[in-house]
Amino acid sequence: MEVLLGLLTTEPMSGYDLGLTIRGSVGYFWNESYGQIYPNLKKLAAGGFVSSKSEPQKGKPDRQVYSITKKGRERLAKWLAVPPQPEVPRNELLLKLFFGEQVPAPMLIDYVEHMAEEHRAVLLLLERAEREEIDKNRHYPGAPYWRMAAHYGQAEIKAHVLWAEETIAELKKMASKQRSDSAIGLERRHARK
Repeated sequence: MEVLLGLLTTEPMSGYDLGLTIRGSVGYFWNESYGQIYPNLKKLAAGGFVSSKSEPQKGKPDRQVYSITKKGRERLAKWLAVPPQPEVPRNELLLKLFFGEQVPAPMLIDYVEHMAEEHRAVLLLLERAEREEIDKNRHYPGAPYWRMAAHYGQAEIKAHVLWAEETIAELKKMASKQRSDSAIGLERRHARK
């Protein structure tokens, strides 16, 4: 819910607008679906943390636009004052790689290459978001902090891509050795016959 309060400090928004803003900003490291946004906005409104007003739309239902209240700003400030809790990561790729001895190396290469492609695409999105969104909104007092978060995301993704490239090279060496060992084993069996 704090992500909604934080985003509402920039300007009043509808639930739909909040979803778009999340996808275009914090969505790279914090995800909220519309199925979470709307119920949480109702809870925040019931608690007095946000207020809402209806805006008529032509040919559509009225749009609810939410604004953060003083009580909401106080809640956000309290949340920001609590140090972040460490997260326990869950990464299926790393788990499969850990048990990689059980499968052929080319299978693992495919997994890591797929991850690297996805991360390169995310990196391009982060770089574009910084150029287009953060630069466009640099007049907001929060813009320098948005840039810091974007740079963290870029550095993390670049590290993942570098790791993937190194891992793919190592897995290719292992696959080559596996093929070589298989060929030697075949030659020995044929020599015994």
